[in-house]
Amino acid sequence: MEKTFYYVRQLNGNYVFDNFPLELKNLALDYKECKEPILVNLDGKKIKARIGLKKSSDFQVYVLTTETKFINRLKFFRELVNSSSSYIKPILKLQEDLIEKHEKTIEEFIHNATSINSYSIQDLFTLIPQKSLTGNINKQKDVIREVIKTKPNVTVDTLLKQIKYSLATKVEFSVFERTLKSSSVLLKEGHSIRPVVLSILQIFISDFDKKNIQVHLGGTEKILEIDYDSLFVSLYYVFENAVKYCCPKTEFKIRFSEEKDSFDIIIKMVSLEIKDSEKKLITERGYRSEVAKKINTKGLGIGMYRIVKTLNFNNAKLDITPRAFEFSKRHNSVDYEGNEFRIIFDGQNAWE
Repeated sequence: MEKTFYYVRQLNGNYVFDNFPLELKNLALDYKECKEPILVNLDGKKIKARIGLKKSSDFQVYVLTTETKFINRLKFFRELVNSSSSYIKPILKLQEDLIEKHEKTIEEFIHNATSINSYSIQDLFTLIPQKSLTGNINKQKDVIREVIKTKPNVTVDTLLKQIKYSLATKVEFSVFERTLKSSSVLLKEGHSIRPVVLSILQIFISDFDKKNIQVHLGGTEKILEIDYDSLFVSLYYVFENAVKYCCPKTEFKIRFSEEKDSFDIIIKMVSLEIKDSEKKLITERGYRSEVAKKINTKGLGIGMYRIVKTLNFNNAKLDITPRAFEFSKRHNSVDYEGNEFRIIFDGQNAWE
């Protein structure tokens, strides 16, 4: 069967694209210019072929063909080689876009896994200071025994948190794997929504306490058919953002609302001022307001984007209402106001 093959690499030698037969790849790697047809062994047969090279400012394309019309006419073959860069470029652009998308997905996972890990380490070192472990390696077990003996309740609380962090990491891996597979199947099962929210909220309770933020969780017996892992990630980053950007000494309220064919989780908080021009931007990947940059200089603008992305797995959306209730406060030169974040689950009647 007559075919044409391409081997593309950047001028620095980095491989870009290749569909050369393995047994003929040496013709590109050890390329020698030849105007005449050559004999090659392909699929156990010795056949005629032509090979040529086209260089551009970005890459070089090696063209190998066994098609008769190109073998018989050098002019046609030269036209094939010269035109190769024009239709290789769109392929390379597509490849670059796919790589960029893949890198962004990995960056999101690293961001999320790092966040979970930092909370885990912080809690462990609060219970057992790092210096006490590194000071004398031979006495590490004694140090830990003493902590368990003198702080039994704190130890139990810390261990319970570590279990939750481990679960969060497991869930993060699961959702990350799902985002890589376009044909992945969601496992939607019935879950009582209040215990789900509470289990994730508990991870951050001590962080809210440190900022003297009172947390209120309303009641509901509603059961939703959801993909638990995806919703876990969504709520995890809602609460993490709240811890970062809520004003100290205020209230953080969660209530539930059911209307016709939708069910809402309504979260009210005194958080960073959201300008009207920012309402749609804050869920865009990479966007961070100037105020947010002052509070958290190391942020990547991934959290809110990740929330919206994972809510899509549950046919849910995020609606943000700046100044939903009258409250404004200035703390450490930062303006705060009463904002509402509403997670809307559509089609609830069909799920029950």
